Parts: sequence; structure tokens; C-alpha cells
Amino acid sequence: MANPHEPHFLKLLLPGFHSGITIPLGFFSKHIERKTNQKTWKLRSDASDKIWEVIQEGMRLTGGLKDFATAHDLRIGDTVIFKHEGDMVFHVTPFGPSCCEIQYTDPDIKKEEADAGDADDNEITHIASSSRMI
Repeated sequence: MANPHEPHFLKLLLPGFHSGITIPLGFFSKHIERKTNQKTWKLRSDASDKIWEVIQEGMRLTGGLKDFATAHDLRIGDTVIFKHEGDMVFHVTPFGPSCCEIQYTDPDIKKEEADAGDADDNEITHIASSSRMI
């Protein structure tokens, strides 16, 4: 059940969402406008430990949104819930077209050797992109 102290809104992702999405007027008026001077939202999700910074321009989320959407493999027709946790931090939960929460598989951790002759010093660890399951 939703916590009333953590207001939230949902957005259906429509064509062009990578360039920006509009914050609903009711949410903006009640929880953002005149409540803070901050213009950077911090987005987090269960898919990653990373905090994504997204710029608010008026009633729109713009700069940084494309990076967040790409990293989470968000697509037209998905629905995203933004839950305000305070101090401009939002927990984001994506739902696919089936109206089920998108589950992300654990990213594969792969190790590659940059130089076979110096495996201990030149081992590179990177995380492969995670895939989504609906």
C-alpha cells in the first residue's frame, strides 16, 4: 500500500519521452512548486545502485532522462511510477505494457584480461547490460 508521506505519480511513456516528460500539474503544484529551489531530481530504482540525476525545467524532466531511460530499457507504452522520498529523491518503478512491474535480471559480471601476459594487473571488470523481464 502506498505511504501517504511518499507522494507519487505515474507516467505513460509516449513517443518522444526520451527528450522529456511532463510532471503532472497536481503533483507539481502540491509537492514541487514553491517547495524547493532544487532543479535536479535524483532517480533511483531497484535495477541498479546508481543514482541518476535528471534536470527539471519548469514542469518537465529533461536533461539526463534519456540516460536513465536507456539504462532501464524503457520503451514506448511502459508506465513509470515516480515515488517522492524527500529531498528531490525519487524511487522509480517501471511497468511494461502488460501492466506488470518490469523485473531486471542480475547483471552478468564478466572479467576480461587486457593483456594475457599481465593478468593480475590488467584485469578489467565490467557489468554487462541487464535485460528486462515482464
